[in-house]
Amino acid sequence: MNAWSDTVLIFLCLGLLELSSALLEPSPFPEALRECYEFRSFNMTPSDEVTTKIQNFCYRQYQYQQIAEGKINSPTNLTQEGVNYIHGLFRQIFNEAREVASYSVKSKRHKRQALFPGRFRQEVRSPGGAFRRYARCIRRLQRESVEPPQAGRNTYQTLSVLHSGQVLATAHGGPAFIPWHRIYLLLLETACGAPIPYWDSTVDHDMTDPTMSVLWSDMFFGNGDGDVMTGPFQNMRTILGDPLVRNIGTGDSSLFTKEGLSAVLSRRRYQEIVEPKQGADYIFSLEGHHNGPHTWVGGHLGLTNTAAYDPIFFNHHAFIDHVYEIFRRKQLRSGINPRMDYPAMTPPGHAANDFIDFRPYSRPLRNIQGLSRFIANLVRYQPLPKCRNRCNRSPHLYCDQSRFVCVSRTRPTSMLPAGAQGFGGFSTQPGQAPASQNVPSESRTRAQSRGPIPGGARFRSSPFSDNRNRPDTIGSAPVAPQVVAAAFAARAGQSRKRRDVSATQQTHSSLNTNVRPVSALQRSFTNTFLIDGVVELKRWVYIPVRVFYNRSTNLEGSDPTFHGNHPRETLNNSCHGVNSGAFKVFVTSNGLNYVGTYKEFAIVDERKPISITTTTVGIKNPKYGEGEVLFTAYDSCGRLCRPLCLTSVQGKQLYKSCSAVFKVSTASPRMFYFSYQDALINNVQASNLIHSHDNDSVPPLTFVCDNTKSWPWEY
Repeated sequence: MNAWSDTVLIFLCLGLLELSSALLEPSPFPEALRECYEFRSFNMTPSDEVTTKIQNFCYRQYQYQQIAEGKINSPTNLTQEGVNYIHGLFRQIFNEAREVASYSVKSKRHKRQALFPGRFRQEVRSPGGAFRRYARCIRRLQRESVEPPQAGRNTYQTLSVLHSGQVLATAHGGPAFIPWHRIYLLLLETACGAPIPYWDSTVDHDMTDPTMSVLWSDMFFGNGDGDVMTGPFQNMRTILGDPLVRNIGTGDSSLFTKEGLSAVLSRRRYQEIVEPKQGADYIFSLEGHHNGPHTWVGGHLGLTNTAAYDPIFFNHHAFIDHVYEIFRRKQLRSGINPRMDYPAMTPPGHAANDFIDFRPYSRPLRNIQGLSRFIANLVRYQPLPKCRNRCNRSPHLYCDQSRFVCVSRTRPTSMLPAGAQGFGGFSTQPGQAPASQNVPSESRTRAQSRGPIPGGARFRSSPFSDNRNRPDTIGSAPVAPQVVAAAFAARAGQSRKRRDVSATQQTHSSLNTNVRPVSALQRSFTNTFLIDGVVELKRWVYIPVRVFYNRSTNLEGSDPTFHGNHPRETLNNSCHGVNSGAFKVFVTSNGLNYVGTYKEFAIVDERKPISITTTTVGIKNPKYGEGEVLFTAYDSCGRLCRPLCLTSVQGKQLYKSCSAVFKVSTASPRMFYFSYQDALINNVQASNLIHSHDNDSVPPLTFVCDNTKSWPWEY
């Protein structure tokens, strides 16, 4: 510890009462966390980026251990019926996988093979009725409910909300994208009892006007111009009670293209086709090209939290899975074992041996196992439609001889009213039908009258754009709390011995992964107040946290707050100071034996050598059970801040380096407030750490943000 840090400790000394009976008192660092921190940091040089990865990984693994040992209780609003249903689907999947494995062994012994017992996925327009069977299944799941009425979800909604909330951090943005969605497809497919047909959107992109595809008719997906009012999915409702919405032919991305397909299949290694990708390498990203149809269709499908509300989601992802399967088989032919080809460096939750976040429903499956032959052999695919296979003999596709590619046929003109406009607002060629997104006009009017869809973030733009697209006229709004709560509830289960806490884990892991831009200083955010699966304000109480911001120069004589020599400056200049001098420090509480995360920020003045302020952070109300909480903090440039806990040393009360783990109990004296406002107002009076002796106002925790090159944890 340097001389300045010693000065800080002296500066923070306080004459306070003993805290042995305090409601919020320092607690021993959990052994599992300690072992993980030590193992991950062994023989490594401390740095912001490495520290962030260690904190995220170890916290997530600790929560996994809590699940396995049954130490986290279930919320009361979850249904055992829903859990049993999902468990049953997974049992069917694994039983079927064993049956297929047995079939594969037997087929090698005999020249004549029996009928394949797995799933055979065809293109949606292929003859044989695959899409009709899929559509009937979706309608059935919409009518049924495996949960009691108070859950407020039909069976399709129970399944669709699994693709929402903070679990998206492990389902997207890294190599776990493929195995996560591969398992998700099997889950819905098992519920249906029929294969999911895949949607090859390249044959629609190659049309003169993709919005005129036969898919946007009663025979297939129904209309795409607002509320879905035609076709087999008409009048579907989301968990918010709103109609399903589309806005086809909009956004900044194209449908999947033949060029994108060729780019992905030109690679040999898995790490070459998975995220994260930047710059020129993005053209090889399978997930990047996958983003295009999401954005192009728009509406609910265009937003990450609500995409699975539209049954097209599963048709689209069946195609993405098909493309990966082609890639995987090419690897096998070239002597590459996919099980040995997983990237070594991954975002949090995407490592080969990280669990796929579908627990507690299935036995633990790791990302690498999701890419195994055991899972892959469950499904076979009809070849992609090509001219040489006569476009799979589909009456809804034809071979364009000039380009020698299969192209979708247009929808019947009799289904469109006169005067409808063409793609992107301009007329189509003479004799060609108008664009379907404008038919019927009532559907668009209804969708636009409700305003932006409360689904949160959009998918990232794909590598290719389409200049035929028009601007999105519906838009998106911040994700509704009900969506987050439903996502958590559907995943959590009511068993008192098991809990899926992926929402909390990924909320935490996403906090420190990106550099926070100073340009976002005026932006705020709202916590979901989701705790143990319940959104309820009275389950939270608030404590003040002091922030001590140090602008001291480092050994090289440079100003660390300017970060001009920061390695990430080549990619992001957001760490440069602003004229006002305002700077953010983010503080987060993460439940260790309860499921809840709360995040807040303090604003300091980076122009001063020392800036001290106070913020307020929510924790679990001990009236709802004693708990343990871990606090972490970082500044706008990603520097991790070191925690100091109020404690007794040789009879004197002072702040000392600590682990920032606290026990929350109903003991006295009370060191929390029942409202954010009370916590903030009462601690404004305690802004001077030297002269304050008000026990109820002095924060039990302080974070020091400086340029110390050490790990920010103590045991």
